[in-house]
Amino acid sequence: MRRPGKYPFAKTVFSMALAIVAAAVAAAAEQDDIRSLPVQLSAEPMTASTSNVGQASSGPAPLDLALGPGFPAECHFSLSTSTWFNVKKLEWAVILPANAPTNVQVLAFLKDWDYLWYQQLLPGYLRPGAANACRVNLSPDAPGWIPREHEAAWNARVLVAPKDVGIRLFADAPGATTCRIENAQAFLAPPDSSPPLIGHVIPNTANVPCYSRFEVTFDLPDRYPNPFDPDEVSVEATFAAPDGTIKRVDGFFSQSYHRQVRPTGERTVPQGPAHWKVRYAPTVPGAYRYFLAVRDRTGSASWGPATFRATPASNPGYLRVSRKDPRYFEFEDGTPFNPIGHNIRSPSDDRMNAQFAWSHRWTEGTAAYARYFHQMERHGENIAEVWQSPWALGLEWSDKWPGYHNAGQYNLRNAWEMDQVVEGAERRGIRLNVVIHNHGKFGCQVDSEWQANPLNKALGGFLESPNDYFTDPRALKSFRNLVRYDIARWGYSTSVFAWELWSELNLTGTSGANYRRQEVVDWHRVASTAIKDMDFGRHLVSTHTSGDYTTQNTNIIALAELDYAAVDAYYMGNNQLQIVSLLGETARFNNTFGKPVLPTEFGGAWNAQGVSHLENCLHAGLWASTSIPVAGTPLFWWWGLIEEENLYPEYLALSRFMKGEDRRDPALVSYSPALSSTSTPPTQVQAQCLRSPGRAIGWIYVPDEFTDTPVAESPPVTGVSLSFGDATNGTFKTEFWETVRGTVVRREETAAANGLLTVPVPPFKRDIAFKVRRNN
Repeated sequence: MRRPGKYPFAKTVFSMALAIVAAAVAAAAEQDDIRSLPVQLSAEPMTASTSNVGQASSGPAPLDLALGPGFPAECHFSLSTSTWFNVKKLEWAVILPANAPTNVQVLAFLKDWDYLWYQQLLPGYLRPGAANACRVNLSPDAPGWIPREHEAAWNARVLVAPKDVGIRLFADAPGATTCRIENAQAFLAPPDSSPPLIGHVIPNTANVPCYSRFEVTFDLPDRYPNPFDPDEVSVEATFAAPDGTIKRVDGFFSQSYHRQVRPTGERTVPQGPAHWKVRYAPTVPGAYRYFLAVRDRTGSASWGPATFRATPASNPGYLRVSRKDPRYFEFEDGTPFNPIGHNIRSPSDDRMNAQFAWSHRWTEGTAAYARYFHQMERHGENIAEVWQSPWALGLEWSDKWPGYHNAGQYNLRNAWEMDQVVEGAERRGIRLNVVIHNHGKFGCQVDSEWQANPLNKALGGFLESPNDYFTDPRALKSFRNLVRYDIARWGYSTSVFAWELWSELNLTGTSGANYRRQEVVDWHRVASTAIKDMDFGRHLVSTHTSGDYTTQNTNIIALAELDYAAVDAYYMGNNQLQIVSLLGETARFNNTFGKPVLPTEFGGAWNAQGVSHLENCLHAGLWASTSIPVAGTPLFWWWGLIEEENLYPEYLALSRFMKGEDRRDPALVSYSPALSSTSTPPTQVQAQCLRSPGRAIGWIYVPDEFTDTPVAESPPVTGVSLSFGDATNGTFKTEFWETVRGTVVRREETAAANGLLTVPVPPFKRDIAFKVRRNN
């Protein structure tokens, strides 16, 4: 219950909750005329005053209330059912005794399923000694309903499952009186059998660069309790490109919001009426024609044609598996993409407080992504992973969580926040690996959330076990609807790197064997195909397992419908350089499947290690990835440490080194160059690289310098030479890069003779990177 002081009509006496009998609703819906339905009335005291007495009634019986002393006071009337949709108006009578105050007014109110409050002050004052007829209009276009503490427009969906509906009586002066409420009736509107109508069509622009967003906003009849169900209402746009290509794109239901970011948190509130949208990105310049079409249970309608013009592209397009070398990625225009980034699963991570509790951290909302992406852009990063999880950016979950409304109804606030994340990534040049399902939703093992999943039969769903999600046709339909919305809303964006079906698939189900079932393999084939059939941008599709590459199901990796393999690279123990060998093993295991592999989580052990260990692990993982045939840098998990310990310069140094590099060459393979040292005693150094006959890119490091235990600063390593056997005779250009700032420390030309190329390494500490290229 909201406190009376928050409302302009604050001197509240009581509220009356009104509920419709479900069976009567169903019967009335079949009639052509408006039907009157009985309303249940109930009240209970809500203030400290014990003189407020409320008697409940069932059906249309009157309700007598003794009010005072201390009038105004407050009573609350409870609902007995939530079936309100299609109610057109409410009527009731209020009878005051002849000696009652003459300045009593009536306020009607509704609190919808998101606890958004609407109210309407009825005109005039109640007449003492008379039956005062009261009426409020609840139809979608009803005037007079005022939102409080938000700016959402009154609409049909406020009646889907309101938390409270009722009236309040108030007066300016204290006193004591009684009142009677009687003849309460709800009137159900007749079914709307008119065909749908598309109106107020507004495009966002008449000219748009290729691969940028073209958006059309429009209205449909406000009569759909579930606008996310294509069986209830389906919207499709058809785009005809100048080259004759035809693309069909689903429309989606949307609500605008306004976000206030405060030191103690965020507040996101809806703004204005809900609306429908279509989003599309043209791929070739020229004139486009488009049409809109809608279908619902009453018929269909169309709109168009209209036109817009696509101008030359301002970005390189969608990401693909490289046609030159399937171990790597490239843009649609053929330029290479070297992923450099880290994981930002959600704005905050509770495990940061558990593992690194040296400061208090506020739980942040998704506005934090703007800060993360700004720093990433400044430091040369170009990819991040985000999850559509129940606690951030998810669309569908239990109604026990704010903003969610069980299966099939999507969280419009989170969808708007995902808009901000995607648009922020577009502005900063960041690509997003979008995770559709985290394992806990359908897992009973680690971090289980199955007990809150709306598809769980124990909560009214249809799945006996999370294992059944992979076999039940109703679950597959649910998944298709979910990704249909994802694709309709964000499938236009080239900043969506990929749709990742699962994070930590091997932790789904009731046991660790679930993901190895043939049914789960088959589900991945069907789910991936469904996405590719709907996604006009043909974004990459993947799935992920936790731990390391040894947990991967090869039957899933081998599926042609999955574009690349996503996997963890965690390890146990204190050897920080274990990440180097683990990345090499991960590449060798996955490269045989003819597709890229990208470790999307790493950082010591899964449950964290000391800061010094993780800093060294990050440094080694980033630089080792340049000389191992993984598709990009592994994505570091501890994003809070990156910010708090200012580890962003690690990425800036690496991005400078990798700028302009194109590793797409099947001849560029793992190679261990020979190292020699003239120092006494010789310093133990190791080297690795990717090498082809005319080129090498690699990393040299001192293993003893990667340790959890701080050691005294050692002198620079000197007297080291780098040698390549089987070298083609001729001259080679060599660059050596220091790895702290990412700058060249030496350039030189060296001649290969008798099949051997030997290059002296400049003095370095801890590690140094190199590039070798044969002169043409």
